[in-house]
Amino acid sequence: MYNSASASLATSCKLWRKFYLNEMHKPGDVVLGGLFEVHYTSVFPERTFTSEPQQPSCKGFDPPGFRHAMTMAFAIDEINKNSNLLPNVTLGYSLYDNCGALVIGFSGALSLASGREEQFLLQQNCLGTPPVLAIVGDHYSTFSIATSNVLGLYKMPIVSYFATCSCLSDRQRFPSFFRTIPSDSFQVRAMIQILKRFGWTWVGLIVSDDDYGHHVAQSFQSDLAQSGGGCLAYLEVLPWDSDPNEVKRIVHLIKTSTACVVMVFAHKIHMIQLMEEVVRQDVKGRQWITSESLTTATVLQTPRLMPYLNGTLGIAIRRGEIPGLRKFLLQICPDQNGNNNNGKNMVRQFWEYTFQCKFDPAGWVEDGGALCTGQEDIENVETEFLDLSNLRPEYNVYKAVYALAHALDDMLQCEPGRGPFNGHSCATLQRLEPWQLVHYLQKVNFTTPFGDQVSFDENGDALPIYDIMNWLWLPDGRTKLQNVGVVKRSAFKGEELTIDEDKIIWNFLSKEPPHSVCSESCPPGTRMATKKGEPVCCFDCIPCSEGKISNKTDSTECIICPEDFWSSPQRDQCVPKKTEFLSYHEPLGICLTSTSLLGTFICVVVLGIFTYHRRTPMVSYFATCSCLSDRKKFPSFFRTIPSDAFQVVRQNVTGLQWMASEAWTAATVLQTPDLMPYLGGTMGIAISQGEIAGLREFLLQIRPDKQHNNDYGNNMVRQFWEYTFQCRFAPPPAGWVEAGGALCTGQEDLENVETEFLDISNLRPEYNVYKAVYALAYALDEMLQCEPGRGPFTGHSCGNLQRLEPWQLVYYLEKVNFTTPFGDHVLFDENGDALPIYDIMNWLWLPDGRTTLQKVGEMKRSAFKGEELTIDEDKIFWNFESKKPPRSVCSESCPPGTRMARKKGEPVCCFDCIPCSEGKISNKTDSTECISCPEDFWSSPQLDLCVLKKTEFLSYHEPLGICLTSTSLLGTFICDVVLGIFIYYRSTPIVRANNSELSFVLLGSLKLCFLCSLLFIGRPRLWTCQLRHAAFGISFVLCVSCILVKTMVVLAVFKASKPGGGASLKWFGAVQQRGTVIVLTSIQAAICTAWIVSSSPAPHKNTQYHNDKIIYECVVGSTVGFAVLLGYIGLLATLSFLIAFIARNLPDSFNEAKHITFSMLIFCAVWVAFVPAYISSPGKYADAVEVFAILASSFGLLVALFGPKCYIILLRPERNTKKAVRGRGTTKSKH
Repeated sequence: MYNSASASLATSCKLWRKFYLNEMHKPGDVVLGGLFEVHYTSVFPERTFTSEPQQPSCKGFDPPGFRHAMTMAFAIDEINKNSNLLPNVTLGYSLYDNCGALVIGFSGALSLASGREEQFLLQQNCLGTPPVLAIVGDHYSTFSIATSNVLGLYKMPIVSYFATCSCLSDRQRFPSFFRTIPSDSFQVRAMIQILKRFGWTWVGLIVSDDDYGHHVAQSFQSDLAQSGGGCLAYLEVLPWDSDPNEVKRIVHLIKTSTACVVMVFAHKIHMIQLMEEVVRQDVKGRQWITSESLTTATVLQTPRLMPYLNGTLGIAIRRGEIPGLRKFLLQICPDQNGNNNNGKNMVRQFWEYTFQCKFDPAGWVEDGGALCTGQEDIENVETEFLDLSNLRPEYNVYKAVYALAHALDDMLQCEPGRGPFNGHSCATLQRLEPWQLVHYLQKVNFTTPFGDQVSFDENGDALPIYDIMNWLWLPDGRTKLQNVGVVKRSAFKGEELTIDEDKIIWNFLSKEPPHSVCSESCPPGTRMATKKGEPVCCFDCIPCSEGKISNKTDSTECIICPEDFWSSPQRDQCVPKKTEFLSYHEPLGICLTSTSLLGTFICVVVLGIFTYHRRTPMVSYFATCSCLSDRKKFPSFFRTIPSDAFQVVRQNVTGLQWMASEAWTAATVLQTPDLMPYLGGTMGIAISQGEIAGLREFLLQIRPDKQHNNDYGNNMVRQFWEYTFQCRFAPPPAGWVEAGGALCTGQEDLENVETEFLDISNLRPEYNVYKAVYALAYALDEMLQCEPGRGPFTGHSCGNLQRLEPWQLVYYLEKVNFTTPFGDHVLFDENGDALPIYDIMNWLWLPDGRTTLQKVGEMKRSAFKGEELTIDEDKIFWNFESKKPPRSVCSESCPPGTRMARKKGEPVCCFDCIPCSEGKISNKTDSTECISCPEDFWSSPQLDLCVLKKTEFLSYHEPLGICLTSTSLLGTFICDVVLGIFIYYRSTPIVRANNSELSFVLLGSLKLCFLCSLLFIGRPRLWTCQLRHAAFGISFVLCVSCILVKTMVVLAVFKASKPGGGASLKWFGAVQQRGTVIVLTSIQAAICTAWIVSSSPAPHKNTQYHNDKIIYECVVGSTVGFAVLLGYIGLLATLSFLIAFIARNLPDSFNEAKHITFSMLIFCAVWVAFVPAYISSPGKYADAVEVFAILASSFGLLVALFGPKCYIILLRPERNTKKAVRGRGTTKSKH
């Protein structure tokens, strides 16, 4: 950009601004420009626009980047020495450092295009070559896009050696862009081929936050979907500003993801920051795949990072060899190139970085720093600048310079009169244009000394080829990059991938390629069912239903077997169905056959009748086949329904609601009678309308004679005039007048001509133009009203017209705040955006055929209320019969009780409504998930709310509980009755016989047995659970121990009745009997106490049997305790039974043993049957079984032991005498 050096007479121009860049120059007849990343980062000063913005400073010298620049210098030097290429022409160069910043790189491009002269005289004709004829670079895709967008307007050839963005292949946007590195589109396809080769279908993708990364992500997603090669587990963008929290989040995602393969398309500085966080979080077990920008980055191959990056696979730029480059680099000396003193010379910077010295020692020597002499020996210093073992970007730079040289050579060898340009002219050094070089660059075709062919396709891309590299971490700590394959595209074979898998080192314990899939393959007999909300690579394997099969791995659908086949048990093949048919040989078949033949006979009779009377007309009311219109075949056929042929009409798409963007909302070309039946009612977003007073009068004053200030026919007013009046200004085009065309005079009447130019009823873009101009005017006005000494710039200075800088206007433009005559408020936010507002328009088709656009609302954002939508629905015209808004949904809303299940392969708005499973609910419309009910709740029948689960336990209010309670109380009552009888008749022999005291204790224990069963009824609580088994165990032991003692007494008395047996009775006195009962009962009490203390029974909510029901029960706590309790009772009962069985044949006077034997038999039978019944009974029925066993055994003991005695006492009192009891025994003894 230039400005005039003289306000009165513009005799010279000077550069508006000079950029102070790191640079290196060499003069020549033709100068080539170069943009390289010699420093990899920059520091930007704060910009407040209150002072002249300072230029950023470059940090982080990059020796490989400087080697790239010096490779260009070497190639030019080599070409200048080559007598066969560009003889008599000396190439020069101008090289700039982009410092890893777009602003600096673009500044370098502008400096190359405008030249280095700060001021020059204006001439009528500018001859000679431009400052640079072509540019090699830039390093980054984003930088190349920016440079090509601007310099492409002038068709300046740009040949990049490192920009890979596939967007740069767009010849419409970048007509003069070329590159010697493959496009990212090929790199992405190469990556996908590697993924397919190793079966990796579940991978992560990390990209940088720039055009390079964004286009890679877009290309990768589309190509991966088309190839069906896998899915992305995640896609993350590395922040350009290296936000540590964001990097930490990304690394955590890598660590927790199930994807073992991570692909990275980023720049070195961002990858370093990512890997530092990988080390901090210790993320191992990942297979890294790097893009060409990272594969050869030695800065990553450090002992700290290699434990994580060992085995990395990477795509690398094709390696080449450049003979003589090392010798050239060793000849570099700052004294030969140090032609400036501002510290911006790249050779001087390299020298200072390499030898850690300074040429400009201000403050350096005082701090102990060394001075540079320029005579230091570069050959004996350790620097990666001289490492030429892996020339990859350098080889691309080399090819780029030679491509330009060959194109220039071909152009200068053109024979006058046989050239490719207008009039078969040729280009010359004196009048050389960059676009002329583009023509020859497109046809370049040469072979490098390394044997690679260089040519460009129609998009400016060279034939792509990449090396596939593997990172090896050697035992001695060194790192080696090993070539394990190549991927390339040839003109004949297409894309080819070649990999030697035996060479690859895998950084895994198995030393084999990792397995990285989201879901394992589905075997035959199953189909893949995509998991909801996840990529297509994540699926479940669903068995095929009956009658369907899948006979291959990863089938997406199960195939229905043919009609006569059925699926095998494995669902992997169709097998013939078992045959069953209606046979002629069975009775039913015989009957049906006879009926069929009878019907056939009747048809023949009817056919004969119709044939005889065939002229009778037939009129159908429903047959529509067009074939029935053939009069030769059906001469007497008629119908009252139209033929099918009449139903074929032209496609007529109505019933759609159109929504228009602002680009065509106000397009009158669409508002025609032909289209309005379909577009009537259209809703659209339109730029806010305004009014501009006086605009029409201004437009009517336009005249071409007032605006005609050039002779090239490019004046817009003249063009408008010719278009409006269909005429031409003199001199007219050849043949115009002869063809009857009119000449323009400039005096035609604009007001009386029909033109939409004067239609200012709908000023929308025009209103925005109006506001933009006024915003600039207000900003300029504010600036010029500044009071000297009180200004916002450095030293409180003000801007003025004599030394006006654009950045000063920016300061005031940010603070603009005014209101238009139409009432709209204009100001800009921090992003330079005005407060947005759109009109919402509705297309009305009036009855008279006219169309009108009616404003029905607006959409705007205010500083206080945010975004607001206002619509007056009563004004809207709906082009439907209902005159109401149409309903447009892919799937109806899912009601409560269901969840949305996305339909496979369709958008998220298309879904099925799946009822929630039992125990889960959804309580709102369009739920994506069903919520599990809390522990004590269950889903309602409608599945829309959680309700308390039904509770179940043995209750006093249910029939079973009432029966058991009644039986228990009945048993208790009978015990009381028997006890009353025994007390009343306590002095009778039948009661007194065999220790009446034990009989009373036995009755009391039986009563407790009956009552303890009540503890098993009702809702279990902790105290009832603990007490029920304890009371049951102690009561029954008390009862059985009394029976045992009574049985032992019977046996002892019998023995005592024999001679010499009296001594045995002393062990069975009343005291001994009581003591035995107490001891035996105390043992059970101790068992119960130990059980309760160690593992107490407790209430438990059991949902094992019914999910929708809570069964309250007592868990025994300790099964051992419960088993010991029952075992102890069983032991005593068994002893009682055995002793009673032994004493069963004693004389009648002691016949209570028989009753005890029978009672123990009943008792044991009940409890033996109880165990399996108790174990197999669910829930409350287990308690019922136990209660039944208690009651049954208690009744058995009560009836067997006390029934006969009560019978004698009450019904046979004559037998209740001492004589009767003893007499019978005496009689028997006498015999």
